[in-house]
Amino acid sequence: MIIAVARDEAFNFTYRENIDRLRQWGEVIFFSPIHDHALPVCDFLYLPGGYPEFFLKELSSNTQMLQQIHDNLEQGGRCLAECGGMMYLCSAIIDTDGTSYPMVDILKQKATMEGMRLHLGYREWNGFPGHEFHYSHIVEEDSLSTVSGDFAHARQNSSLFTLHSSLYIYKNLRASYIHLYWGEKNLFDLWND
Repeated sequence: MIIAVARDEAFNFTYRENIDRLRQWGEVIFFSPIHDHALPVCDFLYLPGGYPEFFLKELSSNTQMLQQIHDNLEQGGRCLAECGGMMYLCSAIIDTDGTSYPMVDILKQKATMEGMRLHLGYREWNGFPGHEFHYSHIVEEDSLSTVSGDFAHARQNSSLFTLHSSLYIYKNLRASYIHLYWGEKNLFDLWND
């Protein structure tokens, strides 16, 4: 199995143990959605978190990469996108000034940095532990398969409030704001629901 992992200035939040675990399942190759113009041929695509909101011009101007990722996912490519990676797959990301930058457009919604508010805490997604740490939020959700509750749910935070985080499922894509930890689990169980 060939596993392509986005890694550059915009996508740089990964757990080292997760990458080590991916290496047990196949050959891990890294690519840059900012600098590269071709998505590597792969069996699995991992778009981790980071700070795409600081590189909106660069990401949106790399139209070849945007189109290749879009086509890969439309054709059934398997992908996990977390936080910044999930934002990158939206139709656009809106900066703090309200300027909208086109992105991959596989998730028919926008991520916005307007009205920033911190979302922080431990989460759980189908038995996988993780956490959220972001200031953006999603607007204009459409008829995507959005699952919450039993499949994508959160633990109580320190104030004992139950928090819910959406999981977006489209074909073989699984996307969420949650940064998952699968160093001791089989990540591919997320596709066995």
